[in-house]
Amino acid sequence: MAKSMRQLVKEAGFVYHGFGFPVVLMGIPILIVRGVPTPDVRLNALEQEVLMLLAEKRSRLTGAEVRFIRHANNLTLQAFAERFGVTHPAVIKWEKAGRKPSGMTWSTEKDIRLFVLERRKAKPAEFVAVYRSLEKPPVARQRTLTVDASHVA
Repeated sequence: MAKSMRQLVKEAGFVYHGFGFPVVLMGIPILIVRGVPTPDVRLNALEQEVLMLLAEKRSRLTGAEVRFIRHANNLTLQAFAERFGVTHPAVIKWEKAGRKPSGMTWSTEKDIRLFVLERRKAKPAEFVAVYRSLEKPPVARQRTLTVDASHVA
């Protein structure tokens, strides 16, 4: 049986790629299993945290993030496209952008972000605050999403 070591990552963080794009996890225990660092977190709770951060992030959604949102909500390409009034080839095009901005219109992206909040049952005050922050498209450059994941460990 392999021996596991447990250590807490606070300073530099742990870059997790399991959602299809890099997410820096701060304040989480890391298990070293067979020499491989592995975050010791509840993945479902982490997924919910990442979804909320994507809804309010200050840069445009990437193709990988759109794909993550679609999968996290268990939607097919067709269902996702219908929900946002586009064709499924448009969704494929967005998702193929990978780690680059998806290229969708700002109004569609804003609708997707608000959909995430609605699905996560955001409190009305939180919903309004994010809605107001989305009045204009974000101008910030793409940065890696950083999550204080200490409460999902």
